[in-house]
Amino acid sequence: MEPVLLPAPVAEALRVWVDTHDEVAPGVIEGLYVVGSVALDDWTPRSDIDIVAVVADPSDPDLPGDLAGAHALVRQRTSIPIDGPYLAWGDLVIPPMAAQRPWVLDGEYHVDGESFEINPVVWYTLATYGLALRGASPDRLGVPVDLGDRRSWVRENLQMYWRGVGERLRAEIEADDTIETAGGEVLEWVALGVARMLYTWDTGDVASKSAAGTWAAGRAPDFADMLLAAVNLRAEPGLATRAHLLDAAAFTDVVVENVSIGV
Repeated sequence: MEPVLLPAPVAEALRVWVDTHDEVAPGVIEGLYVVGSVALDDWTPRSDIDIVAVVADPSDPDLPGDLAGAHALVRQRTSIPIDGPYLAWGDLVIPPMAAQRPWVLDGEYHVDGESFEINPVVWYTLATYGLALRGASPDRLGVPVDLGDRRSWVRENLQMYWRGVGERLRAEIEADDTIETAGGEVLEWVALGVARMLYTWDTGDVASKSAAGTWAAGRAPDFADMLLAAVNLRAEPGLATRAHLLDAAAFTDVVVENVSIGV
Protein backbone atom coordinates (compact mmCIF):
# COMPACT_ATOMS: atom_id res chain seq x y z
CA MET A 1 0.00 0.00 0.00
CA GLU A 2 1.30 3.44 -0.94
CA PRO A 3 2.02 5.75 2.01
CA VAL A 4 -0.71 8.31 2.63
CA LEU A 5 0.48 11.91 2.45
CA LEU A 6 -1.51 14.17 4.74
CA PRO A 7 -1.25 17.80 5.85
CA ALA A 8 1.05 17.88 8.87
CA PRO A 9 -1.66 18.87 11.41
CA VAL A 10 -3.94 16.11 10.10
CA ALA A 11 -1.17 13.51 10.25
CA GLU A 12 -0.34 14.47 13.84
CA ALA A 13 -3.98 14.47 14.97
CA LEU A 14 -4.59 11.05 13.43
CA ARG A 15 -1.39 9.69 14.99
CA VAL A 16 -2.72 10.83 18.36
CA TRP A 17 -6.11 9.23 17.60
CA VAL A 18 -4.57 5.87 16.65
CA ASP A 19 -2.06 5.79 19.50
CA THR A 20 -4.70 6.74 22.06
CA HIS A 21 -7.19 4.12 20.92
CA ASP A 22 -4.47 1.46 20.86
CA GLU A 23 -3.44 2.52 24.37
CA VAL A 24 -6.94 2.44 25.86
CA ALA A 25 -8.37 -0.46 23.86
CA PRO A 26 -5.58 -2.61 22.38
CA GLY A 27 -6.61 -4.55 19.31
CA VAL A 28 -10.02 -2.90 19.00
CA ILE A 29 -9.35 -0.64 16.01
CA GLU A 30 -8.75 -2.89 12.99
CA GLY A 31 -9.46 -0.34 10.25
CA LEU A 32 -9.17 3.42 9.91
CA TYR A 33 -10.17 5.30 6.76
CA VAL A 34 -10.11 9.02 6.08
CA VAL A 35 -12.95 10.57 4.07
CA GLY A 36 -14.35 14.11 3.86
CA SER A 37 -12.27 17.19 3.11
CA VAL A 38 -8.95 15.46 3.77
CA ALA A 39 -9.62 12.70 1.23
CA LEU A 40 -10.95 15.28 -1.25
CA ASP A 41 -7.86 17.50 -0.85
CA ASP A 42 -9.79 20.46 0.56
CA TRP A 43 -8.83 20.44 4.24
CA THR A 44 -8.26 23.79 5.93
CA PRO A 45 -7.07 24.57 9.47
CA ARG A 46 -10.73 25.27 10.36
CA SER A 47 -11.91 21.86 9.12
CA ASP A 48 -12.57 18.76 11.12
CA ILE A 49 -11.25 15.34 10.09
CA ASP A 50 -13.81 12.80 8.89
CA ILE A 51 -13.08 9.12 9.39
CA VAL A 52 -14.64 5.70 9.23
CA ALA A 53 -13.25 3.42 11.94
CA VAL A 54 -13.69 -0.36 11.98
CA VAL A 55 -13.71 -2.25 15.27
CA ALA A 56 -12.91 -5.89 15.89
CA ASP A 57 -16.12 -6.84 17.70
CA PRO A 58 -19.03 -4.38 17.77
CA SER A 59 -20.96 -6.69 20.12
CA ASP A 60 -18.33 -6.42 22.87
CA PRO A 61 -20.19 -4.98 25.90
CA ASP A 62 -17.06 -3.10 26.97
CA LEU A 63 -16.69 -1.39 23.60
CA PRO A 64 -18.80 1.76 24.20
CA GLY A 65 -17.00 2.53 27.43
CA ASP A 66 -13.56 1.84 25.97
CA LEU A 67 -14.26 4.10 23.00
CA ALA A 68 -15.64 6.83 25.25
CA GLY A 69 -12.47 6.74 27.32
CA ALA A 70 -10.28 6.88 24.23
CA HIS A 71 -12.30 9.73 22.79
CA ALA A 72 -12.02 11.77 25.98
CA LEU A 73 -8.24 11.43 25.90
CA VAL A 74 -8.09 12.29 22.18
CA ARG A 75 -9.93 15.56 22.91
CA GLN A 76 -7.31 16.39 25.53
CA ARG A 77 -4.43 15.60 23.20
CA THR A 78 -5.48 17.30 19.96
CA SER A 79 -7.62 20.34 19.21
CA ILE A 80 -8.81 19.11 15.79
CA PRO A 81 -12.21 17.38 15.91
CA ILE A 82 -12.10 13.86 14.47
CA ASP A 83 -15.61 12.72 13.53
CA GLY A 84 -17.20 9.56 12.22
CA PRO A 85 -18.73 6.17 13.05
CA TYR A 86 -17.17 3.07 14.58
CA LEU A 87 -18.38 0.19 12.40
CA ALA A 88 -17.97 -3.54 11.87
CA TRP A 89 -16.35 -4.89 8.71
CA GLY A 90 -19.72 -6.42 7.84
CA ASP A 91 -21.35 -2.99 7.89
CA LEU A 92 -19.21 -1.93 4.94
CA VAL A 93 -20.24 -4.69 2.56
CA ILE A 94 -23.97 -3.92 2.64
CA PRO A 95 -25.83 -0.75 1.64
CA PRO A 96 -25.70 1.87 4.39
CA MET A 97 -28.58 1.53 6.79
CA ALA A 98 -29.60 2.66 10.24
CA ALA A 99 -27.41 0.94 12.81
CA GLN A 100 -26.78 1.46 16.50
CA ARG A 101 -23.06 2.10 16.43
CA PRO A 102 -20.90 4.48 18.44
CA TRP A 103 -20.15 7.70 16.53
CA VAL A 104 -18.62 11.13 16.92
CA LEU A 105 -20.02 14.37 15.51
CA ASP A 106 -18.61 17.86 16.06
CA GLY A 107 -16.18 16.34 18.53
CA GLU A 108 -18.93 14.80 20.70
CA TYR A 109 -19.12 11.05 21.34
CA HIS A 110 -22.50 9.32 21.02
CA VAL A 111 -23.77 5.82 21.62
CA ASP A 112 -27.46 6.52 21.09
CA GLY A 113 -29.28 7.37 17.89
CA GLU A 114 -28.04 6.88 14.36
CA SER A 115 -24.86 8.28 12.85
CA PHE A 116 -25.49 10.73 10.02
CA GLU A 117 -22.27 9.52 8.41
CA ILE A 118 -23.76 6.12 7.60
CA ASN A 119 -25.16 7.15 4.23
CA PRO A 120 -24.69 6.46 0.50
CA VAL A 121 -22.52 9.52 -0.14
CA VAL A 122 -20.04 8.58 2.60
CA TRP A 123 -19.99 5.00 1.30
CA TYR A 124 -19.18 6.29 -2.19
CA THR A 125 -16.53 8.67 -0.86
CA LEU A 126 -14.91 5.83 1.07
CA ALA A 127 -14.96 3.46 -1.89
CA THR A 128 -13.74 6.03 -4.43
CA TYR A 129 -11.55 8.51 -2.55
CA GLY A 130 -10.99 7.05 0.92
CA LEU A 131 -7.50 6.93 2.40
CA ALA A 132 -6.52 3.82 4.36
CA LEU A 133 -4.44 4.43 7.48
CA ARG A 134 -5.09 0.96 8.84
CA GLY A 135 -6.68 -1.96 7.03
CA ALA A 136 -7.04 -3.01 3.40
CA SER A 137 -7.25 -0.49 0.59
CA PRO A 138 -10.83 0.83 0.22
CA ASP A 139 -11.13 -0.66 -3.26
CA ARG A 140 -10.69 -4.11 -1.71
CA LEU A 141 -13.39 -3.76 0.93
CA GLY A 142 -16.37 -4.43 -1.33
CA VAL A 143 -18.19 -1.28 -0.29
CA PRO A 144 -21.44 -1.17 -2.32
CA VAL A 145 -22.19 2.04 -4.20
CA ASP A 146 -25.36 2.84 -6.08
CA LEU A 147 -26.11 6.00 -8.06
CA GLY A 148 -29.83 5.79 -7.41
CA ASP A 149 -29.24 5.55 -3.66
CA ARG A 150 -26.94 8.59 -3.72
CA ARG A 151 -29.42 10.69 -5.66
CA SER A 152 -32.32 9.65 -3.42
CA TRP A 153 -30.29 10.53 -0.34
CA VAL A 154 -29.36 13.94 -1.80
CA ARG A 155 -33.01 14.71 -2.57
CA GLU A 156 -34.08 13.78 0.95
CA ASN A 157 -31.21 15.70 2.57
CA LEU A 158 -32.06 18.82 0.59
CA GLN A 159 -35.74 18.61 1.47
CA MET A 160 -35.42 17.63 5.12
CA TYR A 161 -32.35 19.64 6.10
CA TRP A 162 -31.15 22.28 3.68
CA ARG A 163 -34.61 23.67 2.90
CA GLY A 164 -34.99 24.62 6.56
CA VAL A 165 -31.49 26.04 6.72
CA GLY A 166 -32.21 28.35 3.79
CA GLU A 167 -35.54 29.46 5.26
CA ARG A 168 -34.00 30.26 8.64
CA LEU A 169 -31.14 32.17 7.05
CA ARG A 170 -33.49 34.33 5.00
CA ALA A 171 -35.78 34.96 7.98
CA GLU A 172 -32.88 36.01 10.20
CA ILE A 173 -31.42 38.43 7.66
CA GLU A 174 -34.76 39.95 6.64
CA ALA A 175 -35.82 40.40 10.27
CA ASP A 176 -32.91 42.74 10.99
CA ASP A 177 -32.29 45.63 8.60
CA THR A 178 -29.05 46.46 10.42
CA ILE A 179 -27.31 43.27 9.28
CA GLU A 180 -24.91 44.32 6.54
CA THR A 181 -22.28 41.64 7.04
CA ALA A 182 -21.93 38.38 8.94
CA GLY A 183 -19.24 35.82 9.55
CA GLY A 184 -18.17 34.28 6.30
CA GLU A 185 -18.46 30.79 7.75
CA VAL A 186 -22.25 31.06 7.43
CA LEU A 187 -22.06 31.75 3.70
CA GLU A 188 -19.43 29.05 3.23
CA TRP A 189 -21.48 26.46 5.10
CA VAL A 190 -24.79 27.11 3.33
CA ALA A 191 -23.67 27.92 -0.20
CA LEU A 192 -21.00 25.26 -0.48
CA GLY A 193 -22.99 22.61 1.39
CA VAL A 194 -25.88 23.01 -1.06
CA ALA A 195 -23.46 23.17 -4.00
CA ARG A 196 -22.08 19.77 -2.98
CA MET A 197 -25.60 18.32 -2.97
CA LEU A 198 -26.25 19.73 -6.45
CA TYR A 199 -22.94 18.40 -7.74
CA THR A 200 -23.72 14.86 -6.59
CA TRP A 201 -27.27 15.09 -7.95
CA ASP A 202 -26.05 16.19 -11.39
CA THR A 203 -22.90 14.10 -11.75
CA GLY A 204 -23.26 11.16 -9.37
CA ASP A 205 -19.78 11.93 -8.07
CA VAL A 206 -18.71 13.78 -4.93
CA ALA A 207 -16.65 16.96 -4.76
CA SER A 208 -15.03 19.03 -2.07
CA LYS A 209 -16.74 22.21 -0.91
CA SER A 210 -14.34 24.39 -2.89
CA ALA A 211 -14.56 22.33 -6.06
CA ALA A 212 -18.35 22.10 -5.84
CA GLY A 213 -18.68 25.85 -5.33
CA THR A 214 -16.57 26.62 -8.38
CA TRP A 215 -18.50 24.06 -10.44
CA ALA A 216 -21.87 25.41 -9.28
CA ALA A 217 -20.87 28.95 -10.27
CA GLY A 218 -20.87 27.71 -13.86
CA ARG A 219 -23.97 25.58 -13.39
CA ALA A 220 -25.99 28.45 -11.83
CA PRO A 221 -24.55 31.69 -13.27
CA ASP A 222 -27.17 33.88 -11.54
CA PHE A 223 -25.52 32.90 -8.26
CA ALA A 224 -21.92 32.80 -9.49
CA ASP A 225 -20.75 35.90 -7.62
CA MET A 226 -22.09 34.57 -4.31
CA LEU A 227 -20.72 31.07 -4.85
CA LEU A 228 -17.24 32.28 -5.75
CA ALA A 229 -17.30 34.57 -2.73
CA ALA A 230 -18.05 31.51 -0.59
CA VAL A 231 -15.14 29.63 -2.16
CA ASN A 232 -12.84 32.58 -1.45
CA LEU A 233 -14.04 32.77 2.16
CA ARG A 234 -13.21 29.11 2.63
CA ALA A 235 -9.65 29.85 1.53
CA GLU A 236 -9.35 33.13 3.43
CA PRO A 237 -11.87 33.74 6.25
CA GLY A 238 -13.64 37.09 6.32
CA LEU A 239 -17.09 38.65 6.26
CA ALA A 240 -20.02 37.85 3.99
CA THR A 241 -22.31 40.58 2.70
CA ARG A 242 -26.03 40.78 3.31
CA ALA A 243 -26.67 40.41 -0.43
CA HIS A 244 -24.60 37.24 -0.62
CA LEU A 245 -26.35 35.73 2.39
CA LEU A 246 -29.76 36.38 0.85
CA ASP A 247 -28.49 34.94 -2.43
CA ALA A 248 -27.38 31.81 -0.56
CA ALA A 249 -30.91 31.40 0.79
CA ALA A 250 -32.35 31.91 -2.70
CA PHE A 251 -29.85 29.45 -4.19
CA THR A 252 -30.92 26.88 -1.60
CA ASP A 253 -34.57 27.35 -2.57
CA VAL A 254 -33.81 26.93 -6.27
CA VAL A 255 -31.71 23.79 -5.78
CA VAL A 256 -34.24 22.18 -3.43
CA GLU A 257 -37.12 22.83 -5.83
CA ASN A 258 -35.23 21.73 -8.94
CA VAL A 259 -34.04 18.51 -7.37
CA SER A 260 -37.50 17.85 -5.98
CA ILE A 261 -38.93 17.81 -9.49
CA GLY A 262 -35.89 16.07 -10.98
CA VAL A 263 -34.44 18.98 -12.97
